[in-house]
Amino acid sequence: MPRSSSADEPGLDEILKAQQELDEKIAAAAAVPEQLELEMREKEATIPAPDDLAERERQKRFEDQATRGQVRNERRTQGRSLFLLLLLLLATAAMISWIVKLAGQ
Repeated sequence: MPRSSSADEPGLDEILKAQQELDEKIAAAAAVPEQLELEMREKEATIPAPDDLAERERQKRFEDQATRGQVRNERRTQGRSLFLLLLLLLATAAMISWIVKLAGQ
């Protein structure tokens, strides 16, 4: 049906051009559901964020802020505290055994 424009049909080119634009829009609109389906499949296939994401972020911020020396000092302090806790527990156990021994006499 496409014909070249002649003198008696001056609006034919405009009509053909408009029809071509409409055909392009229809083709683009037909592709939208496929794109939406593809996006939905990709979204379903994406692994969700881990539950401990906040903990990881907190740990990363701490590691970024703390220098190696600060971490070493903290570990040393915790080691000393653990040693003192063990000494306290041993002293408590020794006192309990001494009291039981005295009560038994």
